[in-house]
Amino acid sequence: MPKANILVWQGLCALYESSKAIDKYEKTLEKLRDCYLVDDMKGKAWETMHKLISLAEESKNTRKLIGILHHLSEDGPLRCLLDPEIVADPKPPTLQGLLERLYNMEVELDNSTIEKEINKRKTRIDAGPIAVVRKSVKEEVWSQSSVLDTLKRLISLYSEHSDVPDQRFHIEEKYFNALMERVPILDDIQAKNAMADETKAVAWDLVAQRRCAGAFEHLIEATDCDDSDDALSLLAEGYMQHFNDGRLAPFIQTWMAINQKSCEVTTLDLARDRAKVCAESPFACVQLVRAASCCKEYQFVIDTGIASRSTIKQYGEQFGVKLWQSQHIIDMEVAGAYMEVGAGYIGDAEYLYRKCLESEPGNERAVLGLGLSLCAQGNYEESRCMLEKALEGDLKNHLALGGLGHVAAKEHYFDKAIEYLEKAISIGPDHAMHHASLGNTYWQMGEKWQEDKQYAYTSWIKAARIDSNISDVFSGLGKWYRLYGRDDERSQKCFRKALDLDITNSDAGRLLAEMYLKEGKDDVCEELLDQVTSSQQNQKWAWQLLGFLRLRQENHEHAIIAFRSALGLDREDCLCWEGLCEAYIGIGRLNTAVRVSQKIVELDPSRISGHWLCARACQMTHDLELALSHLERAIECVKQCSKKDDSNSQTYDLWIRPLAVAKVECLLALAEKWNMEGLFGRMAEACGKALHTLQLYLSQKTDNSYPVYLVWNLVYTACVWAEDSKSAIDNHSELVSVEDIYTLLELGKDLTKRLEVPSFLVEMKSTAVSEAKDQHEYEAILFELAEMAAQLCIQSATSVSLASMAWTGLGRLYFKCHTRVCVTPLQPSNVNAESTYATQQAGKLSLLDSAARCALAAIQLDPDNVSAYNLQGVIACLSQNDKQQQAVLAQHAFIMASRHSPGSPVLWANLGYLYMHHGDIELANRAFSKSQTVDPEFTPGWIGQAIIAETLGSAECAELFETCLLSATMPKAVADYGYARQVWKNAVEHTRTASRHDDNILMSEIPSNGAASSKRGISAKQQNRLVFAIYAARRYVERTGDSSTAPGNHLLGLLLEQNQEYDNAVAAYEAAYKRVVSSDMHDKKTRLWIALTHLGRAQCSAERFIDAVEIYTKADALMGEGDADILQIALGPECDKQMFYFTLGFSLALFFAERLEDSLRRFEQALAQSENIPSARPLVAVMLSQVLWALGTDEHRALARQYLLEVIGEHTDYLPGLSSLFAVGVLQNDDELVGATYAELKKMRNGGDGTRSVAKLESCFAAVQGDALGGRRALTKAVRRSPEDASLWLLLAEFEAMCGRQDAAVRGSRAALELFRLAMRGHFSWDRTPSQGQANSASLDVARSALVVESRALMVTGGQKAAELARSAAKRAVMYQPWSQDAWCCLLETH
Repeated sequence: MPKANILVWQGLCALYESSKAIDKYEKTLEKLRDCYLVDDMKGKAWETMHKLISLAEESKNTRKLIGILHHLSEDGPLRCLLDPEIVADPKPPTLQGLLERLYNMEVELDNSTIEKEINKRKTRIDAGPIAVVRKSVKEEVWSQSSVLDTLKRLISLYSEHSDVPDQRFHIEEKYFNALMERVPILDDIQAKNAMADETKAVAWDLVAQRRCAGAFEHLIEATDCDDSDDALSLLAEGYMQHFNDGRLAPFIQTWMAINQKSCEVTTLDLARDRAKVCAESPFACVQLVRAASCCKEYQFVIDTGIASRSTIKQYGEQFGVKLWQSQHIIDMEVAGAYMEVGAGYIGDAEYLYRKCLESEPGNERAVLGLGLSLCAQGNYEESRCMLEKALEGDLKNHLALGGLGHVAAKEHYFDKAIEYLEKAISIGPDHAMHHASLGNTYWQMGEKWQEDKQYAYTSWIKAARIDSNISDVFSGLGKWYRLYGRDDERSQKCFRKALDLDITNSDAGRLLAEMYLKEGKDDVCEELLDQVTSSQQNQKWAWQLLGFLRLRQENHEHAIIAFRSALGLDREDCLCWEGLCEAYIGIGRLNTAVRVSQKIVELDPSRISGHWLCARACQMTHDLELALSHLERAIECVKQCSKKDDSNSQTYDLWIRPLAVAKVECLLALAEKWNMEGLFGRMAEACGKALHTLQLYLSQKTDNSYPVYLVWNLVYTACVWAEDSKSAIDNHSELVSVEDIYTLLELGKDLTKRLEVPSFLVEMKSTAVSEAKDQHEYEAILFELAEMAAQLCIQSATSVSLASMAWTGLGRLYFKCHTRVCVTPLQPSNVNAESTYATQQAGKLSLLDSAARCALAAIQLDPDNVSAYNLQGVIACLSQNDKQQQAVLAQHAFIMASRHSPGSPVLWANLGYLYMHHGDIELANRAFSKSQTVDPEFTPGWIGQAIIAETLGSAECAELFETCLLSATMPKAVADYGYARQVWKNAVEHTRTASRHDDNILMSEIPSNGAASSKRGISAKQQNRLVFAIYAARRYVERTGDSSTAPGNHLLGLLLEQNQEYDNAVAAYEAAYKRVVSSDMHDKKTRLWIALTHLGRAQCSAERFIDAVEIYTKADALMGEGDADILQIALGPECDKQMFYFTLGFSLALFFAERLEDSLRRFEQALAQSENIPSARPLVAVMLSQVLWALGTDEHRALARQYLLEVIGEHTDYLPGLSSLFAVGVLQNDDELVGATYAELKKMRNGGDGTRSVAKLESCFAAVQGDALGGRRALTKAVRRSPEDASLWLLLAEFEAMCGRQDAAVRGSRAALELFRLAMRGHFSWDRTPSQGQANSASLDVARSALVVESRALMVTGGQKAAELARSAAKRAVMYQPWSQDAWCCLLETH
């Protein structure tokens, strides 16, 4: 059949429809539709077309449906199907209806496509900001969309039918909105401009119909706020006529009000309320800024103007326009606001005016503004040029004339200023600002121009009559009424009016606030300042004044807020920084106050008050050194100020006294601090500087116009602190100037002549000074100055309590002098001390009596004076008059003091010492416990309990002394000595205990240098205590200077020997020896012998054998002068033992000095003396055998062998003897002797150090026989028995290195080093003596030796990497023991 046969295609359509073959069905319907069109069967063709549309709708394929509808709407063969005369069911649509449906479907498709694409792209890693993604998607989708074409066809279609204007308007409005959406997203400039032009054309068509607010708004924005453009007026009127509630309506009203000069606050408020709605409108931003400027809300102008710049720029970029005029208007308004705000913004105003002139060179307002801004910055020449330039264009420009008058007034060319202003007034007589400027100029001229009414006053009155809204006019009138009108009420009204007009008027506000403060109206003043600061945040003067007002009210938190607000406006205002510092000090934020005060000094290094505040803040934070430096700078600034100008003498008089006093107080505080830290040299230096400062100050005050009590009390305190530091240093007179002391004495004597001195004081003064003369002259004058200062304080005291404290100070001074002159510390070995003390007391009781009389006078003046009661109690304790009665008096005084001040630990401690002195241990312990409860950091309470524990033999004695030393406060010297002595006693007891349980010590374990002490077997806790005890002993010697018997240096030497610091021990013993030599005691020879014995032993341990021999020889000669009986009496039962150890030490020194014959004689003598010391006899015999062997003759060696056999015969398990005998057998090739001793040694393998000793001997024996494998096997067995002993691993490493197995040596040394680290890691947690292996491992000797072995083995291995590792190991060995010669030699070998 022919293809054009309609029946065939109908059949196929029915077939495909029934079989659900949709694709084929659609294609068949299209063929059938074409056949109908060929046969001109339009009705059937539309029905077929409708079926195709229905299929697309059922499949929800919008894009396909849009394509079908486009085919129908376009000019072509299917267009005929829209003929309204076609009879069909359903009836075909009209072209308008089809296009409207097509528009709706295209918009829906575009929106859905955009959303889907955005959701898909925003999850990508490189998607970027969502706004960028949205813009790019819209641009892509809309570039493919035909929405705009559809709307154009609709507009064209409706334009042909004038009877449907509403439909045409709606379609045109949709077209405008679509264009407004698309223009901002276009990036192509040409396309953007073309579409923007089309948008503007469509907008004008819509405006003509007066029905589209968006079109009006777009065209209004496009006018660029040009008031000269008639289009803006027409658009504004039309908009307000048809859309008076529209989005831009408030801003158009604002524009109209500004042009009519009727803009008020209500207009601004209305615009401000709608600002958020129009945040993207340049027109709204411009009108809002202009309205705020009219209402003088300058800060709002600045904030809004700056924010508007981005809005204008963004709008211009979106629509391809340049809104130069809008930006120009905003810049001009912001510049004017900057000019009004204040000096901090004048530079910004100048920048904006210059910017405006670049875009519009002839702008009069910009020229005038630039001229005034330059004038405000002091650039008068350029300012004048700009204003004259403005005047050239218009000779009658009264604004320029007024500006020139303002510039001339600023340059103090008042005649020229008046000429300009009067000319400006003649041209513009109704311009109030000219009259105001003229009044201000007259006021600047001063004198009659201020006072005479016809000048400043009259000008301001004229200005007020012309314009009553100028704030400066009323401010000037207020100043005139305040100074010349003598009418404070009217003055305040004028100031109030000025502030009502302009709350930023700083002159009016400040003067009004000062008047309120003067009248005592703090609340009214605060209300005014709050009003000013709340309305205008940039009023620095108000914040500053408010800060000081709140500071005066002690409202420090709010003062800080005020000062910080002021500093936010001017960071360089030192006065605000000072107020802020005071406020921070008030709330206790001292560290912040220090930083603030340092900021003041940075801003103005010559500001006296800045240094003063900085010093004050630093003193409160206990940074006394920094405080002192600032006080010294402040004094220097005062001196420089007085040198520059003699008229500044008032400033000098104002500052010099408080600064001098503060400096002295700071120096004395430093002296106290350094006393607590034991830095007595610095303490004395601080006291010397304090006295020098006081001497300089008092030398200038010849008229005595100064607070006598305050200054001389500081003199007294400085003298007392200086005296306390004297005993600890030698060059005290170099640090505390004698000249200053003499000068102060003369000044004090001159003052005393003018004051009435009680006879009682004269009597005490003569007695005390005469006694002080017994001392060194320097000490005497220092004491005399302190005494004079205390007496001057008594005479000048302005109250009873101050007088009582002065009496107490004088009594304390006499008491200190008494204790220094009369009291000699009792040491255990000072057998004659008590009789010496009694002899001294017999003729020197007047100082103590004077102190007692002063304490009594203080109590009579002030019965609540706790210090006086305490002083009375201490004096009674030392008094020799009727000891029972004095004890009762002391108890009464301490109890009375504790009643008035129960929280004072000093009183309870003194009461405890009183009870302890009289043997009442229980009451003493209670008193000391109370002292500790009141203040756990008060050391005398702990010292008292420690002394009690020592007396009772308690084991807690050392812990109590240690608590004293660990206290936050500086412990007393007795605590240092007590702790050090207890640690030494415990160490001696530990050594004795260890020796009883460890008699089998290998001879090689005794150091080859002859050292007598060893730290073997002590725990880390004991080691820490030993180091701390050395520190305490050193501090005791430094603080007390040690007495003639040198107990401190002796104790220090013993502790240093215990810690194997032999060189330091030698120095300590030498100092002790010098002390004893310079003393004058009846048992001096005995003490010299003991000192030399200690020194010789230490010299020998330090390997100074020749020096040791000399010392021992000197000691031997000292006792060889027939004084052996004296030594016997002095040493008592210990004499034989001491003589034995002396001989043994002498023998060792001679042996190592290679004087073998002399050593042999001394050892024989020691062996004879050891009859009474059985435990030491075998050791002496072994040593003697070694000396005999060293002599080298057959006879001597046979004798050595005989001695060793005798030792072994008596002590079969004596390890030194066996090992020595073994060595003799090896050297004499006596296999029988070697075998026998070796068999005995093997029996001792489980005995302590026997394991290591036997392993070493076995390895040596094997090495001698050439059996390296046997030696290695012996050491390996020892390591397996004690794997935690690093010393065994070290022996193995050394043996492997000797045998040439360097890799094995490195492994062995590293194993030893790892054990050392493990031992040290747990070392400080051992509360008891560690195991032997742990003790051997936790040794610096092990660490150093292991590293040396490793380094040398690596050097033998060779190679660059091995060399680097060897050097690293040697460096660590030096770090572990920097005193080791072997470590340094090893390091040298690696280079």
